[in-house]
Amino acid sequence: MDFSLESLYSVERDVDSVFGAVFGVNWSDVNKSTVTKLDKGTLSNLVLSAVSVLGRSKGILRSAAVCVEGLKQDQIENQKTLLKIQDDLLKSKTEQVEAVQKTVETE
Repeated sequence: MDFSLESLYSVERDVDSVFGAVFGVNWSDVNKSTVTKLDKGTLSNLVLSAVSVLGRSKGILRSAAVCVEGLKQDQIENQKTLLKIQDDLLKSKTEQVEAVQKTVETE
């Protein structure tokens, strides 16, 4: 599964849809009282839907973790490149300063 923000939003919509359809409320408003009022068939459907959403979420999270790890490696490589460029610039400036000092000493 490829990670994208749309996949995260899709799972969020699925969670809202499952709980909204069963309870008529936002998933964060579900409590023990609302669950115990459900009949066995509705509760079974809720559990199956939740398991499906959790399975998709797990795949998306794995994919996101791979993307984050890749970004970390890219950042490390970029930092190394930046340090190399800064080192080269410092050497160049040092050479320029030494050349100017040598010119001033000879005059």
